[in-house]
Amino acid sequence: MPKAPAFQFYAQDFLTGVMDLTMDERGLYITLLARQWAIFDQKGIPKKRLALLVGFEWDNLPEMVKEKFEDNGDYFFNSRLMESFKQLKSYKEKQRLNGQKGGRPKTQTITKKRSSLKIEDRSIKIEDRKKKIEVEVKVEAVKPYQTENFDLAWDNWKEYKRLELGFNYKTIHSEQAALTQLGNKTTSEQHAIDSINNAMAKGWKGIYPEKQLTNGSKKNNKNGQQYSDEFLQEVVTGLQPF
Repeated sequence: MPKAPAFQFYAQDFLTGVMDLTMDERGLYITLLARQWAIFDQKGIPKKRLALLVGFEWDNLPEMVKEKFEDNGDYFFNSRLMESFKQLKSYKEKQRLNGQKGGRPKTQTITKKRSSLKIEDRSIKIEDRKKKIEVEVKVEAVKPYQTENFDLAWDNWKEYKRLELGFNYKTIHSEQAALTQLGNKTTSEQHAIDSINNAMAKGWKGIYPEKQLTNGSKKNNKNGQQYSDEFLQEVVTGLQPF
């Protein structure tokens, strides 16, 4: 097999790998790599000629340099460079066998294959666009109070409904309606959170906020009497909860 004149040199990998080496050791290392590739032999570099190449016997090489190579008895080699050598040899062998079979396929056949690949690629792109659109149109319900405390309370309410009552909001529209109704019947974020906690504590299917005046007190009837929670629950029994 003809020798390849060069191998891939990854500058960043090399600089990282020789950070602990002195400049002299780096010179030895790159010289040995070049020698290994120039020999182009799966055994590696013969130790008997090493002194003529770099002025050191194998046993006298700096330990930091020796760690970069595998000791194979009468030979030594860098495993990463050896792997590159084997891959190149395998590729050239495949090219040689293809040449014996008549070379590459005719241009017409290649054109047909490329056309089919373009169609497949186009279908994949269309499918990806559909997925992207599905993600973009997915929205969340707008909450009447945009705070973390209310978000937590509402999530707790949905979890309570799911676990204890076996109920889930089937669509974003039903959840939005419930949130809108809660916002209309409460005077503040704290009023809404207290109403949610009260409903869960009493095992209700829905949230029934107590009416409050602007100063935060509960609203009484015309005679000044305040209704109990139990009475209010009886009044709303049978109504559609939210």
